[in-house]
Amino acid sequence: MKNRKEAVKHLSMIFNEYQIYPLSCYKENSPVRVFQKLYPDNYYAGDIEDFLSLHDYKRIRRGADLPWWGEKYFENDKKNRVMIISQDSLAKDAGSIVFWANLFRIIRNKYDYDRFTELLDDPKVFEYNKWERAYSQIMKWKIDLEHCYITDASKVYWSDLQNRKGFNKEASKRLLEREIDFCKPDLIILLGAESLNLLFGLEYKDVVEKGEYIFIKGIPCVVSPFITGQGHTQKNYHKRLEIASKLIIEKVTN
Repeated sequence: MKNRKEAVKHLSMIFNEYQIYPLSCYKENSPVRVFQKLYPDNYYAGDIEDFLSLHDYKRIRRGADLPWWGEKYFENDKKNRVMIISQDSLAKDAGSIVFWANLFRIIRNKYDYDRFTELLDDPKVFEYNKWERAYSQIMKWKIDLEHCYITDASKVYWSDLQNRKGFNKEASKRLLEREIDFCKPDLIILLGAESLNLLFGLEYKDVVEKGEYIFIKGIPCVVSPFITGQGHTQKNYHKRLEIASKLIIEKVTN
């Protein structure tokens, strides 16, 4: 990529074909607008404005969770790039925007976090302890946030919502594969079962404890337990997280 702005435009054009980010969904008290209001000088505040400028179309359903990228993710350097694929936009404690990934390099305490969430339409949608758990785990994985990209798995809704609910899985898979092709990560972390099933058609329980990379288009992928929501209460969570962490750290520290 020549520069980040150009990359963001191309990424936006890919998403535009699926019409999942209608501008009308991003109202004054939505997370992205509150972020822009509080942190107007942050690179992502400007990038996401450029990104959304290409999405002025009729709303089908509420907007999907927006992707997030580190400031240097699209630069032409030799750093390892990590893509984290979360669950889907229908899970309240799952998707990328409710990870509040854009806050990872900005806030360090509950006071700053509450300052952000109290301006939202629903300030309780993603509590501080969940955000902190997500941030803490990513730091334990030694991931460089400046070279990290976070997105959801399924995010393309059916256009005929009167007869079909949820996501169009085939379209969601095609979009996610195009996202991977464009972002060219060196490592993909699959959080939970959704992205694993979507991309590989595999069962979570059959893969998560094997301690092996799986590959998509030559890119190593690690299956990790989902680190927020109720994931940490599940059987074998800590064992499975330890297995995933070993594989992740091995790749990001090479």
